[in-house]
Amino acid sequence: MLALWLAPGLALAAASSFQARKPPLAKPLVPFQGSYDEARTRAADRNVPLLVFAFHENPKEPHEDVLAYRKEIFSRADLAALAPLLVIVVGGTGVHDPSPVEVEVGGQKSTLQLCSHYRSETCMAHQKLFDSVYKEHNVEGELKSPATLLLGADRRVIEDWSTGSAASWDEVIAAIKLAQSKAGEGLTEVQLADIRALLARAASEIDKGQFGAAWATYTKVLGITTKTSFAQTAREGEARARGSIEDARKAARESFAAGKHVDGYRELDALRLALVGTPLERELVRELLAMEKDKAAKDAIAAWKREQEAEQLWSAAQALEAKEPKQAEAKLRTLLRKFADTQAGARARTRYPQWAADEDKRREAK
Repeated sequence: MLALWLAPGLALAAASSFQARKPPLAKPLVPFQGSYDEARTRAADRNVPLLVFAFHENPKEPHEDVLAYRKEIFSRADLAALAPLLVIVVGGTGVHDPSPVEVEVGGQKSTLQLCSHYRSETCMAHQKLFDSVYKEHNVEGELKSPATLLLGADRRVIEDWSTGSAASWDEVIAAIKLAQSKAGEGLTEVQLADIRALLARAASEIDKGQFGAAWATYTKVLGITTKTSFAQTAREGEARARGSIEDARKAARESFAAGKHVDGYRELDALRLALVGTPLERELVRELLAMEKDKAAKDAIAAWKREQEAEQLWSAAQALEAKEPKQAEAKLRTLLRKFADTQAGARARTRYPQWAADEDKRREAK
């Protein structure tokens, strides 16, 4: 046997190091804040199981095992670990004092005053939840308390531990894991919020005719989910946007082929800008480079690109002029020096004649 001995100082250091590596405490579990029907809809939207607890309090004859079971809902690390892919409903009777609970929403932490027993916003809220659970799941008018049920995203009951005694946590945790595995891809609350925001943005972009932006937005949805109903919505929207993109691409090619080289190039470049970061962007870059090399078009395209570069310098300088005058001056001098023959260069010469004269002298000196 190998004995391990540490000097007192080393032992203290090792203990401190071990303490420093302790895993962070689980975030406080806050159940779903809404009606029972809303909770079932949320589970379906996220494609996750719904875990339901319902307690009918008997203050005259409190059962210690039931009280402990209720408290463990909010203290068990294994349940907290599964909670992101669950919707948890906790209903109960009775009225209780509020207590402060720290929650995190959208990455922002805040402290809320919630029911000290059930962590609902008000005691009326958990009372209504209990009534709804009773109405939905009573058997011949009876719902044994504590009631614990596990439902699938399809609203069907998978497991029912409503025996009048505290359920076995080992059984509950095992059933949740199995239900999550069978359900397949599920969404967290954050992912659901992100997806809904992206779909709303994509719909707005479609309405505005911004099909490249819409295609990119639908692609972001598919980066979050590929198997839920939202993925199907995104695929359908992506297909519509892609069709409109191809129509715009075809129109740009036809303009270019008809001799309207700058128009065709400009339309295709605008489409590229709307598709930055997508696979289609690379395709359009290759097509634009081919247009730039076309013998009949390259001079006109080069002149248009030069005008665009000059306008960008002008805009950047105007944006900086009030707060960063030295940076603005540097950009304007570059404009006067390199793009004097453009419209933006002529504009700068008229507004800043002294700098224009300085740059003329430098050019003559060379």
